[in-house]
Amino acid sequence: MMGTTALGLVALTVLIAVVGVTATTSLTAIERTREFGLLRALGLGGGALRRTITLEAGLYGVLGGVLGLALGVPYAWLLVRIAVTDAPLRLPGAQLLLVFTALAALTALAGLLPARRATRITPMTALGSTE
Repeated sequence: MMGTTALGLVALTVLIAVVGVTATTSLTAIERTREFGLLRALGLGGGALRRTITLEAGLYGVLGGVLGLALGVPYAWLLVRIAVTDAPLRLPGAQLLLVFTALAALTALAGLLPARRATRITPMTALGSTE
């Protein structure tokens, strides 16, 4: 029961992270339209630009996972120490690695749609915008 609740909370957290990364990457793609247009005009292909934006979104997930582990593990240790002093803290390493990898992959996937939109704009249109 408690494990199911914890898994549900983790899933909800990952979902919120993915939505946040999608919104952040979409805004980044809009704000950096001229930059992306310049890169395309200088010879960067659409696929390379799409991979760059997707990799950037994936790095958001990696950074979030690292910060989450850096803050979550000490708090879990503190909770075990406060709740039950004799119990050792056992980290489910395989599950943590799985969640970390899934978070990075899902945030990279969340960057695909904004990356696709960014590569559809022609370099001349992007460079001609005055925003």
